Amino acid sequence: MKKVSAISWELIDAINESARACYPQEFLCLSRHNDGVVDELLLIPGTVYGDSHGFLNMWMSPINASIAGTVHSHPGYRNEPSDADIDFFSSWGGIHIITCQPYNRSSWKAYDSNGYELKVNMVD
Repeated sequence: MKKVSAISWELIDAINESARACYPQEFLCLSRHNDGVVDELLLIPGTVYGDSHGFLNMWMSPINASIAGTVHSHPGYRNEPSDADIDFFSSWGGIHIITCQPYNRSSWKAYDSNGYELKVNMVD
């Protein structure tokens, strides 16, 4: 598996659009990378969105080495991971994106599987 080296702005825009569409509930999905760039959302059938949680039906997720990590939104103005988020991160990939209001290009952060913020390169 190629190491993830960047995230596309198009993906960030799609995440924020999805978060706005789900508001006031949390949006949740997986992400996939192509040639090391995280640039695709994987919407999993059976995913449940709630006002302070999301549930991903792991049995419906693909078995695929190109899964980069998780993506979800917080309905408030904080994009830091909760303890539950960090527990979930350890199950999926190595880069986890959380966005929050106002759901724009400045309202997201990326984290590793331990909940530490990652600095990532952005590509068009």
